[in-house]
Amino acid sequence: MSSLGAGILGAGVALLFANALQPFAVPALLVGMVVHGGAMVAMMRTERMPAEMKPRWVVATEWTCWLLMLALLAYVAWNLAR
Repeated sequence: MSSLGAGILGAGVALLFANALQPFAVPALLVGMVVHGGAMVAMMRTERMPAEMKPRWVVATEWTCWLLMLALLAYVAWNLAR
């Protein structure tokens, strides 16, 4: 719950100071993606459980997270290229 609260607090701050924080939006997204991706890899390494032994919802959640991060990265790249 603490992480959820921190995320909501961060979103509120970002919305409150949207204009001032605009130049930091893409760098913050990229840093967040790298940190989150690194944490996901570290978690998978520490668990060392084959996908066949994990509940399906865990495998689905992991793959969904990776796909959403790729989609977000593609969206950011597309907008920066325009």
